[in-house]
Amino acid sequence: MLRYGLIGLSLMLLLSCSSRPVPKEYIPTINKAMRNASPVGKRILKTAHSMSYTSPKVVRGSCWDYINAIYIRSGYGYKNQTIFKGGKGGPFAPIYAIESGDWLYHINREYRGIEHSGIFIDWIDLERRKALMISYRGMGSGEPARYQVYTLSHVYNIKRGY
Repeated sequence: MLRYGLIGLSLMLLLSCSSRPVPKEYIPTINKAMRNASPVGKRILKTAHSMSYTSPKVVRGSCWDYINAIYIRSGYGYKNQTIFKGGKGGPFAPIYAIESGDWLYHINREYRGIEHSGIFIDWIDLERRKALMISYRGMGSGEPARYQVYTLSHVYNIKRGY
């Protein structure tokens, strides 16, 4: 119990020290993910938060390039495995296969139905497949990644650090 309290306290301190604010409505979901993530998942989540909020970094390139940079900086650039592999037209990953810190390739229903990469934080509404992700806009964006909610009904690839 003390361990979870310390994790929550350290995350709250990390979030409050951010150089750009984390949307308040996402803090409980982020805390839950940090409590429940595997050690590898926690490391990826902390790195993603740092690159996006604490010490914001812009990575020139696509969403894939940014997520790859997070995995490299976390120490899992080459230490990751494909947990699920489908295709853009299916088959799609079962929701129970997704864990906090996973690198997901999915069809972005919120933006033109294009392919997108992001890091899974946790479910916001499992029944409707709404999840909080760390997402990078790409397309020459001059902004770091951010927390954003996506509909994950069409996840076609899952990578996980080991």
